[in-house]
Amino acid sequence: MREFAKVLGWGTIVGAVLLFPALSGAEPLGAMRIRLVQGDVQVKIAETGEWAPVSVNMPLVEGDELWVPEDGRAAIQTNNGAYVRLDRNTAFQVLRMGRDSFQVHLAQGHVYVLNRAPKRSVLQFDTPDASLRAFGKSTFRIDIPDGQTDVSVFKGSVVAENDSGTTRVRAGNMLALGADGYAELSPLPPPDDWQEWNARRDRIVLAHREGSRYLPEELRVYSSDFNDGRWVYVEDYGYCWTPKAIVIDDWAPYRHGRWVWRGGDYVWVGYEPWGWVPYHYGRWAFVPRIGWCWVPPSRGEVFWAPGYVGWVHTGDHVAWVPLAPREIYYGYGDYGRYSVNVRNVNVTQVRATNVYRNVNVVNSITVVNRATFVTGRPSPINRNVVANIRENFAQRRDVVVGRPPIKPVEASFHPVIRQIPESKRPPPAVRKIDVKELRQARPLVREPDRSALRPQAQPRPLEVRKVEKPRSVVERTRERQQVRPAERRGPDVPRDGQQPGRVNRGGKPVQAAPGPPAQRFERREVTPPAPPPEKVEPSAQPRVPGGSGERGGRPAEAAPQERVKPPRPQEAPERGLRRGRPQAVPEERRIREPAPGPERSIERARPQEPPAERAKPKEAPSERVKPEEAPPDNVTTETPRRGTERGRGGRGR
Repeated sequence: MREFAKVLGWGTIVGAVLLFPALSGAEPLGAMRIRLVQGDVQVKIAETGEWAPVSVNMPLVEGDELWVPEDGRAAIQTNNGAYVRLDRNTAFQVLRMGRDSFQVHLAQGHVYVLNRAPKRSVLQFDTPDASLRAFGKSTFRIDIPDGQTDVSVFKGSVVAENDSGTTRVRAGNMLALGADGYAELSPLPPPDDWQEWNARRDRIVLAHREGSRYLPEELRVYSSDFNDGRWVYVEDYGYCWTPKAIVIDDWAPYRHGRWVWRGGDYVWVGYEPWGWVPYHYGRWAFVPRIGWCWVPPSRGEVFWAPGYVGWVHTGDHVAWVPLAPREIYYGYGDYGRYSVNVRNVNVTQVRATNVYRNVNVVNSITVVNRATFVTGRPSPINRNVVANIRENFAQRRDVVVGRPPIKPVEASFHPVIRQIPESKRPPPAVRKIDVKELRQARPLVREPDRSALRPQAQPRPLEVRKVEKPRSVVERTRERQQVRPAERRGPDVPRDGQQPGRVNRGGKPVQAAPGPPAQRFERREVTPPAPPPEKVEPSAQPRVPGGSGERGGRPAEAAPQERVKPPRPQEAPERGLRRGRPQAVPEERRIREPAPGPERSIERARPQEPPAERAKPKEAPSERVKPEEAPPDNVTTETPRRGTERGRGGRGR
């Protein structure tokens, strides 16, 4: 009964995927493919919902998900010239694919994008708290180290949006977005290992290649794939490409890989690094003294196909041979003038008339057992079987019009058959992601003047805080880990380390002295109990009772009567102990001390200072310095602290 239920379940899946091409309005299978795989990268197959090892040159469809585990990397390429690379611990979902438009979701991790697509195209990245869109050529990266979104733009520009508004990030800037309206713009930080690795890959892609001259314009985005071979001139065909010396004795086109059920058809997934264009475009020819050569299609005759081969199917075996130029391809679609769409004809009445010239080439026919074809597990083939299949091709017996009439099984969806260690499997949070819910929540918006999060509303400008000092992703992550997301600064809430109601010369909040990791507490009218007198160790930094860094108290109000005098010039360079006195607070950390509580004074809580170093009396109001002019709308500027703002009326060093 269990086996029957399993067979019934797979029968339902097969029946559903057979209707996939008719029901899906997505771009054809050739729109997006896996270009690079390092490590145990896995794909959640849209048709089955199961995770499996991914393979290079596997075509992706809407609903596919990728997981790049620790020590892994992957790269994706679109047919309009966009390269998307994924770093370790990255979860990536394909939401929509259309003509010159792609929408993906990045749940976590790191992504680098080299977008060479034309201006009319759009590449949309949705994250848990933001949406990023690139229109035309650009280079940028997206980092989600802690659930927030950072985008760094190296060339071009990116339209970034969160719940608070939209802004355009231009080259040379890094924008940090938060779900609570937090937005900070800063210069690009120094490159890390991930960025340097991508820069090397970019140089390979962007370098001028000889193959660009011989490829039709539609295929020039793949010109870097042809570096592992050479272009030769062949009479009757023009310039053709031949791979470098093959070390496999029995190598032939369409042999090193497997047929995978994708989008309602058997699609060839070639395991060679260059095995995308030569297996899905053009034809193959065998030339004496040269060997196998790939003949590119003519301009205007560029059609992606599951695999340009001719089929023979017997009771126990399946065989195929590469098609030569101008031979008819029978497939489920329109693939140019040298093809027949079997959907428009009665297959039982069609007789293949191909001569199949490559049948006469030694070792050109690939023969596999029927079980091997559907499961991917190799099994030996008798030489007599190969001889019989060759005769069938020559006599046009058992020639299949279209794909072989073999229903897929579970393993037929897997691009490669191998085991993945349990430690490399996707974490539970990634497994729970529902692509259908993501598609409903996030539409694909092709117009730059429309909101990606609220398509029916006009996008409003995002208020961005601008800083001049670049900070790396690691530094931003460390800061966010100290402040919980729910406690981040809103429009009217001061950030940690700032005292409400106090501003310095630029209209910017006064920074509080750093202490233990910042904690936020609700405002409650609770008077903390008076602690016993503390013994201040010489090496310990003095703590202020009731301050933002002390547990159990609320932020204290600033005492306007006190000012702290900067240390003497001869004492500034020295930060260690002197004559057994406690370490002095550095100048850049000195702020006004809070007013003393009813049962504990400031003098008891901090070490005594010599009379010469005590705070100055309050200056007259006439000596206060007016704050600078407020920054323009939509951008709030903040310069890095080069000294201590000495409060109202004081000058920074």
